[in-house]
Amino acid sequence: MAENKLSIIVSAYNVADYISKTIDSIVAQTNKNFKLIIVDDCSTDNTLDVIRKYEEKYNWIKVICHAQNAGVSAARNSGLEAVDTDLVTFVDGDDYVETDYVDFFLGLFNKYDIDLATCGFYNENGKLKNKKLDRQNGFVDRDEAIKQIIKINGTVMGYTWNKAYKTSIIKENNLSFQTDLDLMEDEVFNVEYATLARKFYLDNLPLYHYVSRKDSASRKVTIENVRDVGLANLRVYRTIHGFNDRQEMD
Repeated sequence: MAENKLSIIVSAYNVADYISKTIDSIVAQTNKNFKLIIVDDCSTDNTLDVIRKYEEKYNWIKVICHAQNAGVSAARNSGLEAVDTDLVTFVDGDDYVETDYVDFFLGLFNKYDIDLATCGFYNENGKLKNKKLDRQNGFVDRDEAIKQIIKINGTVMGYTWNKAYKTSIIKENNLSFQTDLDLMEDEVFNVEYATLARKFYLDNLPLYHYVSRKDSASRKVTIENVRDVGLANLRVYRTIHGFNDRQEMD
């Protein structure tokens, strides 16, 4: 059986000062069995110039440009449309990863019959998330996976960047990020994916560095953000209960 290959989707918007570190961390991966798709969401700084230079240098990097700014969900959806590998993961354009990030996920999917795998992460201050926890890993059922995804703390949570997914599950079920949400769109995606997946492997080994910037949209408290959180939570609730209702009918 051929080994799995991974696509990494990077969404980028006005991150010219950060994205070189992001891409360099991906270039430095010990396992080269991956492709990199970078989606520039119509940046107004020189983000596109920076990523074009990487595209010219490496034939496994593909750059997609949005004609107008459409948000992180639309950027990730554009990336998903271009994926032609067995597996896919996501990295934000101002974050970075450890050199064995790719090898970790590919190793799990090549060794086990799983649909979702997670790793741990460092927070914006470079500190280990839940540093008091010892190494924990293993298989969990769907209920536990969803429980960990919707928790407001822990090493799993609703992020997409510390998880790897099977492309077939996403594409066969027309799964995508909801473009009317600017916050918690990733948690909605993860819960929807989890109801379609069957086998989960959770690990808290920290391989991702999450960088939170003061000018990030997610840090601004606005009426729109409050609305997004409420709407996202409603959709998570409906997805879980809709799935449970279907299970009872079966």
